[in-house]
Amino acid sequence: MTIRQQILRYFKPKTFEFYGGKTIYEWVGIKTYKKYLPTTGDIIRKKRNITQIKISNSDKLEELYKYERKTRNYEWRHIIGAIIFVLLTVMLDRKLTTFDWIFLPILNLYINIYPIFLQRYNRIRIIRVLQNNGQTSPYDNLTQKTVSS
Repeated sequence: MTIRQQILRYFKPKTFEFYGGKTIYEWVGIKTYKKYLPTTGDIIRKKRNITQIKISNSDKLEELYKYERKTRNYEWRHIIGAIIFVLLTVMLDRKLTTFDWIFLPILNLYINIYPIFLQRYNRIRIIRVLQNNGQTSPYDNLTQKTVSS
């Protein structure tokens, strides 16, 4: 298996991400997080007239494939951010107060972990739309199961 395939295998939605007809991300409140996100949340995007998927520019399905790739890029950035955040916290171990040990993990959850969840949630939704339109998933050539509709 090539490195690219291994990376794609990580980004491919997993069966454990689905429970009771929903994604686990819906169970942990990702829709609320997505709505109130200060930079690109649903409310902000409506007020600023921001379009994340520019359907008018080209083929609708091609735009979905592009956005799916963007979710991987955004998720990767937040994974790196979360790792750096944890490393910095551990390096500052002796200088941190009890409050810091409570506050910093919550901050990392908001800044990095929930955005990772959001990208995985968006990817699942995009793949469903693609599959419902008779298109292939970017992960179809991998050996794991595909996303259930």
